[in-house]
Amino acid sequence: MVKSIAKAVYYRLFRMQLRIRCWCADRMGGPAGEVPLPPAILRFRVMGSLSVDEFLRVGAGCAELIRRELHDVGMELGKGRRALDFGCGCGRTIRWFLGGGGEAEFHGVDVDGDAVEWCKGHLEGGEFHATSPEPPLPYAAEYFDVVYCLSVFTHLNERMQDAWLAELNRVIKPGGALLLTIYGETASERLDAEGRRELRERGIVHRRSKKLKGLVPEWYHTTFHTREYMVKRLGEWFGDIRYRAVPGGEQDIVVMRKLLDQRRRLAGETEHPVGEDA
Repeated sequence: MVKSIAKAVYYRLFRMQLRIRCWCADRMGGPAGEVPLPPAILRFRVMGSLSVDEFLRVGAGCAELIRRELHDVGMELGKGRRALDFGCGCGRTIRWFLGGGGEAEFHGVDVDGDAVEWCKGHLEGGEFHATSPEPPLPYAAEYFDVVYCLSVFTHLNERMQDAWLAELNRVIKPGGALLLTIYGETASERLDAEGRRELRERGIVHRRSKKLKGLVPEWYHTTFHTREYMVKRLGEWFGDIRYRAVPGGEQDIVVMRKLLDQRRRLAGETEHPVGEDA
């Protein structure tokens, strides 16, 4: 009983000091001359850190990674393309695609209404929408050439993942690309013995954080996957699946293409082979 009360007090104090730290960070402001920065609490929701330098550095790195990974599967983000940042948050990544000229038409969606409103007011050249936790998205079928979602499936529980994979498949054009990141083998070392056993048996583990209670929804905490689980699951909607464990990185990258003719898939055939890259 005493232990439970102590934990409850600790988590409450953690959330209180976080809000105080965010308030102080906002009073200090960002580097002079930089593009507008989102409030500290929005940055924390995206990356668990209040560091401005880290926010900008990681965002720029993510944008470059997306370009490189898409190039490797024959997809370029040039004019005439439409791209969706699924789970755009406060624009950590999409800001590096906007206003550069010669880029695709970019859209961003997120369940965090505050983050989306900030993007609408500060990131010119993008189209942003706040969405509900459940599908559908406010787009017609086969609307996008590319969808990328970084640090999203690292948090969704299994039911939400399946719902959103089906929806992302709906809005991607035949032959279009989906890029996502997951917590794979390297990140799973953070799990306890019971969690690692469950991951081996089921291929997926979803863990809730008591520290973040009240800051994020119950279905959005931390999720770990095995390579085998992810490739098999994605194969229900996509082909040419390329899984890459990034050396020294915490998140693994999965890139895939939407089958050109899903009616053939339903009949047991595929346009692209399902496979893995080292």
